[in-house]
Amino acid sequence: MKNIIILCLILCSFSAFGQDEEKPIKWDVSGFLDLYYGQDFRDPTAGERLPFLYNHNRKNRLSINLALVTVQLKSKYFRANLGLQQGTYAQDNLSEEPKALRWIHQANVGIALDQNQSLWLDVGVLPSHIGFENAISTKNLTLSRSLIAENSPYFETGARLKWKMNQRWDFAFLVLNGWQRIRFIPGKAAPSFGTRATYTPNENTTLNWSTFLGTDQPAESGTYLYFSNLFGKFRLDQKWNLIIGLDVGNRTVEGDFNPTWWGTSLILQRQFSEKFATAIRYEYYHDPFQAIATSLNNWGIETGGISLNTDWTIGKVAILRLEGRYLTGPSLGRDNRNSTDFFLLGSIAFILD
Repeated sequence: MKNIIILCLILCSFSAFGQDEEKPIKWDVSGFLDLYYGQDFRDPTAGERLPFLYNHNRKNRLSINLALVTVQLKSKYFRANLGLQQGTYAQDNLSEEPKALRWIHQANVGIALDQNQSLWLDVGVLPSHIGFENAISTKNLTLSRSLIAENSPYFETGARLKWKMNQRWDFAFLVLNGWQRIRFIPGKAAPSFGTRATYTPNENTTLNWSTFLGTDQPAESGTYLYFSNLFGKFRLDQKWNLIIGLDVGNRTVEGDFNPTWWGTSLILQRQFSEKFATAIRYEYYHDPFQAIATSLNNWGIETGGISLNTDWTIGKVAILRLEGRYLTGPSLGRDNRNSTDFFLLGSIAFILD
C-alpha cells in the first residue's frame, strides 16, 4: 500500500501545482462493474477454466470479473490516473504480485514536455501499449478476450514517452520493469523496452505496430523475449467493424533452442442499432513449447476456435452480453489428445461516469 500512498501524495502536489487561471485542473471519477456467469459444457464442476485465460475464468458460478474505481486528473500540462480494482481478473492476471499490489489497475502521472501538448512523459503503472483489447470488457467488440490478448500484457510499469507527430501518426517509446510487472523482477534485472507506432490515415482506419524487448525473469536465468504485435481496425461503414490482429514472439534460452509462439484473431461486428450489436471472432494460438503461455499439460498450446456474442445496451449505464465460445486443441485437457471446449458466457456490466 506504500506505493498507493506515495502516488496520492504526488497527485495532491500536482493538483496544487496545476491550478492556473487559464485552465484549472479537472477531476473525473468513474466506476465499472462486470458481473458474469459461465457454463463450461466440457467440465460442469465449479472452479477455474483454463490456465491461459485471465478474464471471466470462473465456471459454473456467479463471479465479479472486474470492479474498478478510477480517478483522473487533467490540466493543460499535467495528467494523472489512479484506478483501484478487484475481481477474478485481478486475482488471475496479477497472481505474481503481492496481494496489496493486485488492487492497482493503473497508477500514473504525466507531464507535457511542449506547449502544444504533443509530447508527453508518463510514469507509473500504465495500460499496455500492446494489442487492441482492454481489461474493461465493454471497450471490446467481444465479451471474452482473444487468446492473443490473454497472453500479452494488459498493464506495464515504467516510463512512457509519447509523441503525437500529427493527425495521422502517434509514436511511443517505453522503459519498463518487465513483461507485465508492477514490482521489479527479483535479482539482477536489466530494463525492458517497448515501442508503438500508430497510423490513422482517416477516421475509419487505424493501423498499429507494437514491440517488446526484455524479459519476465531475473537476468541470471539468461532468457529474453522478443515480441511483435500488429493489428488493424477498420470501420467498413456505419454498421460494420473489422479488427485483424497478429502476434509473434520468441524466447531465447540457454543452448540452441529458442521457442517461438504466434497467434491471430479476426473479429467482425455488426451494429444493428445504438443498443444492439453482434460480433463473430475466429482465433488461433500456437505455443507448442509454452514459451509464454501455460497449458493444462506439458504439451503446450495449439488452440483454435470461434465465438459469437450479442450485446444489448440497457439505458445509459448497463450492457448485457451473451457469448458462445468454441475452442479445440490438445491444450484443453490433461493429456495430449485433441479435445474441444464449448463455453457459454453471460455478463452484465455497469458503467458509471
